[in-house]
Amino acid sequence: MKILFIGNTRLGDAILSTSILNYLDNKNNKITVICSSLSKEIYSSFTAVEKLIVLKKKKRSLHWLDAYLYLEKARWDLVVDLRNSVLSRLIRKKKIFRYKQRSISRHKVEEYCDLMNLDLMKSLEIPTKEVYKRNIEKIIKNYKINFPILAIAPSTNWQRKNWPLENFSDLIKRLFKKEEKCFASIVLLGNKGEKKDCERLKKSLSCFDVYNFAGTFSILEILALLNKCKLYIGNDSGLTHLAATSKSKTLALFGPSRNDIYRPWGENSHFIRTPETYSQLVEVKDYSRFDKTSLMKNLKVKDVFKKCFEII
Repeated sequence: MKILFIGNTRLGDAILSTSILNYLDNKNNKITVICSSLSKEIYSSFTAVEKLIVLKKKKRSLHWLDAYLYLEKARWDLVVDLRNSVLSRLIRKKKIFRYKQRSISRHKVEEYCDLMNLDLMKSLEIPTKEVYKRNIEKIIKNYKINFPILAIAPSTNWQRKNWPLENFSDLIKRLFKKEEKCFASIVLLGNKGEKKDCERLKKSLSCFDVYNFAGTFSILEILALLNKCKLYIGNDSGLTHLAATSKSKTLALFGPSRNDIYRPWGENSHFIRTPETYSQLVEVKDYSRFDKTSLMKNLKVKDVFKKCFEII
């Protein structure tokens, strides 16, 4: 089948939508994906994806006009539109699945699988290539990183959902106490913009083997590294969803975002949230998403520490 897949722009949403691509990824399909620069690496890893159209958002939704001009003037056997876009209304197609969020309390993966009428929830597996595995094995050898490894992603692009750095520091010190000694080394992950936060955290852990890899690796290299880790801990972010697709156990920290919709998906995935619900944090008078104050401060280190031990 000739398939057009209009995918997500954000990394986390793109990872959650791999439930659909895992279903469509077979040799009989030829898939063209429309996506963003953030999500292209996830979508490009699937063997049935033959073409990527990477859009840059424009005013008045003119990026959809760009996409229309890039597309082959052909009739598509199937269109999967996760953006509910004007583009899928303009092109010729035999069949279409167009996503519209139906519930504010149902997980995205469940909704995506319902969209495709899948009886069983498809797993979030991202194909990996040997080259990324070899690159990471070389890094681990060259840096002499010892196992077991703890992976931490302490920062996101929205400060309101960031657990304070001092809390991460305290948690790591507890996990590395002599009587516990759950891990031998720590890798810090994030993008280039989060490297400074990771460096601050590293300096607070000067007596441990800590490696700041924020902004160092591609998404699929990070996935290969996560497959080598015993446990990942991070805020609600794209990297947390990436960790959930790996072999490592994953713990997500939630506050001003909906864990019922966006909790990490998979049998090794876990989450813990603030004592306050999403509504108690966000749906209140004078709330501002542009405030830079963390709404995660009431999530106690001792509770996250306890959750870590339940997991490992």
